[in-house]
Amino acid sequence: MGNLRVIVSAVAALISLVSVLAPAGAQTSKRVALVIGNSAYQNVGPLANPVNDAEAIATLLKQAGFDVVEHRSNLTIANLRRAVSNFSDTAADTDIALVFFAGHGIEVDGTNYLIPIDATLARDFDVDDEAISLDRVLKAIEPARRLRLVILDACRDNPFVRTMRRSTRAIGRGLARVDPTTADTLVAFAAKAGSTAADGQGSNSPFTAALLNHLTTPNLDIRLALGRVRDEVMTTTRPRQEPFVYGSLGGRTITIIDGLEVPPPPQTTGSDEFFWQAIKGSTVSTVFEEFLKKFPGSPRAAEARKRLDELRRTAALSPERERALKPNDSFQECHGCPEMVVVPAGHFMMGSPTDEQGRLYGRTSLEDPRHQVKITRPFAVGRYAVTFDEWDTCVADGACNGYTPQDEGWGRGQHPVINVNWHDAKAYVDWLSRKTGKAYRLLTESEREYVTRADTTSPFWWGKSVSMDHANYDGTQPFAGEPAGAGRQRTIPVNSFAPNPFGLYQMHGNVWEWVEDCWNPTYKGAPSDGSAWTTGNCNLRIQRGGSWAHAPRYMRSARRNTVEADWRGNIQGFRVARTLDSGARSP
Repeated sequence: MGNLRVIVSAVAALISLVSVLAPAGAQTSKRVALVIGNSAYQNVGPLANPVNDAEAIATLLKQAGFDVVEHRSNLTIANLRRAVSNFSDTAADTDIALVFFAGHGIEVDGTNYLIPIDATLARDFDVDDEAISLDRVLKAIEPARRLRLVILDACRDNPFVRTMRRSTRAIGRGLARVDPTTADTLVAFAAKAGSTAADGQGSNSPFTAALLNHLTTPNLDIRLALGRVRDEVMTTTRPRQEPFVYGSLGGRTITIIDGLEVPPPPQTTGSDEFFWQAIKGSTVSTVFEEFLKKFPGSPRAAEARKRLDELRRTAALSPERERALKPNDSFQECHGCPEMVVVPAGHFMMGSPTDEQGRLYGRTSLEDPRHQVKITRPFAVGRYAVTFDEWDTCVADGACNGYTPQDEGWGRGQHPVINVNWHDAKAYVDWLSRKTGKAYRLLTESEREYVTRADTTSPFWWGKSVSMDHANYDGTQPFAGEPAGAGRQRTIPVNSFAPNPFGLYQMHGNVWEWVEDCWNPTYKGAPSDGSAWTTGNCNLRIQRGGSWAHAPRYMRSARRNTVEADWRGNIQGFRVARTLDSGARSP
């Protein structure tokens, strides 16, 4: 979207965001802001949008009556340190102090750091010399009398983690939770603790775009406004990114400054077009409802209403729509059911070559004999492992044997369901089939390896080595020369990390996933057409993918595991598949 249009449309938004409702004369309160955008990183790849985001925010704040400190673009450590120090003096006699930072941010040993463009970070303890801690920023704005607000669009993937030498300090993914010690302080993350945020395909990141888009309602309290920002970002990223706010404001209402003249915001087209492009291929009706709610006057509104009407006529795919599906299309056939992704027909070599690192030696491998498998028709696979939310929907519907598995205190929601055995997984797909009238099932073992590889031949879909930025596993056991890490010691949300080329998440690590097949110790006599192997020892069933508790070698695309079908553990879950009408086709 054009920055000028966004700037004009969102003046009222940021006034609502940072102003405290007060008696007459409050419009003269002193408000200051430090706005920084770091894009031109010298020792890692550049980021496209932070400078754009900072420029738009700075202009908006100026028009809203803020004194914006002119330290905005591509700051080195010396300039960043000076900017924060000077801002501490500026904030000492103010009512509202705001800091906006867009760029790289990392977490080391529970402390968050903002990264200047000249950082090298060869070792974990270099952050103390080469970066600015969030604690220091919060200390700088502490003197403000009424409101202290930090907005961080800085939860992108840590680009230094692959090369940073580590001592005993743990390096996290994204930023760590923060609990401000000073009252009336908020810290808004573009993505919640432990997860990452996207830089975006347009001229602004998804978080900044949503911030500018959804805070334009007059008299809307900041807590509700930021809640709407969260909802939009989760919708447009489907739902890979969840913004989060830490801190508290007490009982006062945060809204537009009393008596300030604010022109009505004009209708924007850039933001609604960005939203539309993200959702137009969806089969989830609620995203179109949200679009019409946010952009009732959009040129795309008629298309959105038409699409919504189509989806409301039937939740499950009609035969016509099913036959029209092509690879990479996605659909969701009932509320609370898994999102499915269409994968193409194809063929691959199942098993591992004899020289693959991590393969078992000294006897006939479980991954022998290597053989070609042909998948003759497209089928659909769950974009994610089945979550606790999805399992609980089944139980609430009177199915899944009324079984409520424990989450070990790690969280339910978007965490993968755990403590489910093979029979539990079968009960879930049976319920899903009855509810939709469609042929849901578990993947076969060969299908699971096929969609894990996604047309690659390396041990992992991204290559031959692995780091904690790729997957959730036991990081204390290194693989292929990569440095060891601490490991997370628990499951994490299913939408973490990047998807593979088929658009599927966490095909390696987090939880083992049950598949349909019975256990056979080698591939001698195995089906070559992608079907399940239903003979052998059927008291044992196969799992694929590795888990949070296992070494990287167990996550390899070819790795097989077997366990009793009735065993429940906190390292295993499952993913669903769906057979499609034969009309579904590859491009």
